[in-house]
Amino acid sequence: MIKNIVVFFLFTVALVGAEVPRVALPPPGPSRYYIHVVNGLSKLGLLVHCQSKDDDLGYHRLLNHGDDYQWNFKVNFWGTTLYWCKLETPHAYVSFESFWPETQHLWLRDRCKHGTVGTCIWTAKDDGIYLRNFLANVDELIHKWIYKR
Repeated sequence: MIKNIVVFFLFTVALVGAEVPRVALPPPGPSRYYIHVVNGLSKLGLLVHCQSKDDDLGYHRLLNHGDDYQWNFKVNFWGTTLYWCKLETPHAYVSFESFWPETQHLWLRDRCKHGTVGTCIWTAKDDGIYLRNFLANVDELIHKWIYKR
């Protein structure tokens, strides 16, 4: 009797274990992100203003080629952390999201993953704003400048 119960129990465990669906989840993202805005312009200085819903990071002047403004943060508990920036020269400007949450598509995470660290490098160049793609080892043009009248 006990032998039959043990066999039935083992059979049930094996059957249930075999039917558990396996879901492939993306690997977890970095716990901390570092965001850089770099002046890659050939001649002009750059005014940078970045913020989130809860945190205005203020205005920063990047006067020389290669100047870098940066900040870091941890993604909030709900995974809704969002930052956006406005970059401005005397002749042009552009506003864009510099970090956003990703749950299904990993476009930003793929570009900003540098080893185990989340590093997004946005560079203002003469023709627009580029994002460093660490995986491909290239800067990708993401936003064109909007020229002032």
